[in-house]
Amino acid sequence: MALAQQNRPAGWSTHRLLSTAARLDERRINRRLVGLGLTKSSFDALDCVEELGPATQNCLADELGITAQSLGKILDRLRDLGLLTKERGAGDGRSRSVRLTPRGRSVLRTAEELVRGLPRPELKAELDLRRHLEQHIAHLAEPPEAQSGDTQSRDTQAEA
Repeated sequence: MALAQQNRPAGWSTHRLLSTAARLDERRINRRLVGLGLTKSSFDALDCVEELGPATQNCLADELGITAQSLGKILDRLRDLGLLTKERGAGDGRSRSVRLTPRGRSVLRTAEELVRGLPRPELKAELDLRRHLEQHIAHLAEPPEAQSGDTQSRDTQAEA
């Protein structure tokens, strides 16, 4: 047991560090947003709808990195709270365009203020982490064939 304690979290894999940090951050944000009836996931969805403007559920799900089915449950709850609407899109009428309501914009502004008010780590460290995570996300979002090519070229460079 003592050995396991010594390796925490220094001995953890990068993906475990990222997922643990994300869960802890999500819990912290959820505690702050509970009074608005929001969770971090619903806050992210509202923010994405505002950022992209009217968008389809599939487009929003792709942007958030979750399945359209998972997002659908979140959007239905936000619609029930009066924070967004789902309107029939142009074309075949099957797709729905998701939009914020005026109340949704107001709740989003309040949520942003609450989240912004959370205690933050040292600013430079946070900015460095953000930059690295942005680069990591961009790399992970590349098509698989581009990623394997990058790995091979890095391996070749390391051998030189």
